[in-house]
Amino acid sequence: MYTPLTEHTVADYVKHTPAVWAVVFQPDDDLVGIDLADGNVNLVFRVHSAADPLGRSVIVKQALPYARIVGESFPMPLERARIEADLLQIEARHCPGLVPRLYHYDDDMHLCVMQDLNQHMIMRKGLVNQTIYPHFAEHIGVFMARTLFYTSDLYLPHDVKKQNMAAHINPGLCKVTEDLVFTDPYMDNPGNVWNPAIDAEAAAIRADDALRAEMFTLKYAFMTKAEALIHGDLHTGSIMVNADDTKVIDPEFAFYGPMAFDIGLVMANLALSHCSQAYHAPDAHTRATYQTWLTDTMRATWHIFEREFRRLWATDLNSQWATDAFREQYIKRVLQETAAFAAAETLRRILGLAHTYDLESIPDLEARADAERRALTIGRRWLMGYRQIESIDDLARVVTD
Repeated sequence: MYTPLTEHTVADYVKHTPAVWAVVFQPDDDLVGIDLADGNVNLVFRVHSAADPLGRSVIVKQALPYARIVGESFPMPLERARIEADLLQIEARHCPGLVPRLYHYDDDMHLCVMQDLNQHMIMRKGLVNQTIYPHFAEHIGVFMARTLFYTSDLYLPHDVKKQNMAAHINPGLCKVTEDLVFTDPYMDNPGNVWNPAIDAEAAAIRADDALRAEMFTLKYAFMTKAEALIHGDLHTGSIMVNADDTKVIDPEFAFYGPMAFDIGLVMANLALSHCSQAYHAPDAHTRATYQTWLTDTMRATWHIFEREFRRLWATDLNSQWATDAFREQYIKRVLQETAAFAAAETLRRILGLAHTYDLESIPDLEARADAERRALTIGRRWLMGYRQIESIDDLARVVTD
């Protein structure tokens, strides 16, 4: 029977789950549960051995029937736990080592028990401290190329693809994205929250019907373009990193959608970090160096994605798509849509409900407003000009101009 766990009951749950106990812990381990309270949506606990808290530990993530940060007024489907467990296994198959290991999934309790990434940091937190991750672009570029290609019609037989679509339809969380990313920020919605120092800019964007038309075109694509099994929430808060390793976490928003949505979210969050560095890196040399790394990482991520995507196209393509001209059109379209979806992510992180630590951690509202105005300019230029994007340099140049 479904019961939300607590700090006091989660250790007992793990202790009575042989699939976890036998793999991670020792017979005489005394287990301790800690409520990490680090998510907007779910219950998240660390369970560790009292004798070896960093060496023998797991993460328990349990879905609630609502968003934890808001409460029961924001209902959410428990089914998202199954989606997450399924995606972790699919992603691990295509990209071994780039997602946490899944030890156990409990369908009755709507929870996953997985590898504790206690040697990693949420990427967003590292970015505000100007941490350089030398392998990130390689890892995330390959991750996106493989997970998107191998779950698409480019590779899968048509019947398998459609069966996969049915298994991952995820309407509840798709509706959350449709509202929070593509709709509410452009409406008079009580859920929207923004810095009062940018009232004028927020009002101007909401009054711009041409911009809203472009945003709703993207919303329609998000709702109808079932290209690949996308992560659906691939921002720098859903990526854990250290100097050597990258792990993609939290795929509960996954469904069959446009490939460029995942890529665009990565690009947007690197751009948001770029804007925030005016505050987080007050030293001019440090700031310039790190901002260059961020835009170089945007370029490298696309180049690695494209390189791997082309390699898979050459080796594993379903024969019905065997035409070079179609390949070039396809890749160019994905790049252009990447800029468009990056715009949607950038704008909603300032005008909507869910903001980012990069900007929200700037305590001075005027300093934050400067960074937000820069981000809004980038988002607007990407959105209104994405059809003219010809190369990743065009996309990145919007951030640096």
